[in-house]
Amino acid sequence: MMKQTLALITLGIVSTGLFSCRHSRHITGTSFPVTDTSKHTTVADSAGNAATTAFNKDLLNKLHNNVITYNTFSAKLKVDYESDTKSPPEVTANIRMTKDSVIWISVSAPIIGEVARAIITPDSLRAVNKLDKKVYLRDMKNAQDLLNIPFDFKTLQDMIVGNPIFLTDSIFQVVKTPAVISFSCESDVFTSLFNVFADDYVLQQSKVMDTDKEKGRSCELTYGEYKTMGGHKFATRRRVFVEAKGVTKINMEFNRVDFDQPVSYPFSIPASYSKE
Repeated sequence: MMKQTLALITLGIVSTGLFSCRHSRHITGTSFPVTDTSKHTTVADSAGNAATTAFNKDLLNKLHNNVITYNTFSAKLKVDYESDTKSPPEVTANIRMTKDSVIWISVSAPIIGEVARAIITPDSLRAVNKLDKKVYLRDMKNAQDLLNIPFDFKTLQDMIVGNPIFLTDSIFQVVKTPAVISFSCESDVFTSLFNVFADDYVLQQSKVMDTDKEKGRSCELTYGEYKTMGGHKFATRRRVFVEAKGVTKINMEFNRVDFDQPVSYPFSIPASYSKE
């Protein structure tokens, strides 16, 4: 259970978008791309279309303007998840992060208290499983057996703070509705699909899929309950669907978020713990 908990929370402490004062948005599902043909407009993909080129450039500029910039980040949140084989009780996670340097995660369960702690750097991952008295030590390049995701450190940071992941400048299949703009982009490893709100260009959903169809991995992120936190538009409710060998569902509720405040990263490995 704990290996899966650490993996899911590292993955699932995923994303946010950001926002200011207005009515809260609840987490909802929306297909990719928007499929209500009576209300949408498809933006032509022709490279020679000046209007399309201008629209796509403006869309990217507004998305980049919403990217959260920070030096440090910390948060406390409730996490619950279910998979094909397990539905553990809700846990509480504390996250601390220094951009491009350290990600620290502590996981606590009701009554028991802290059950796991992890610290991730661009080069390594160390995790302590207090229930089973085990320690996981991994080179970040070889951590996929623990995390089950081929994401680098920068991508994990973006997922945690809520910035778009695998967003490239080569966008296509742009679809507009009065409420949502949908589009796609590709990298060497993934195809990414995005839904952003049409009024302020913050994320509603994103989906990352392996370009290698045989691997069949995907991760869908949904963002809701936007509030202003630390001067940023922040989605305090999120849902994550991960499909790999099975299906995992994660729900997160952030109840405290701080930007650019002092943080510390306490981490020790008891001598009696076995290493894996």
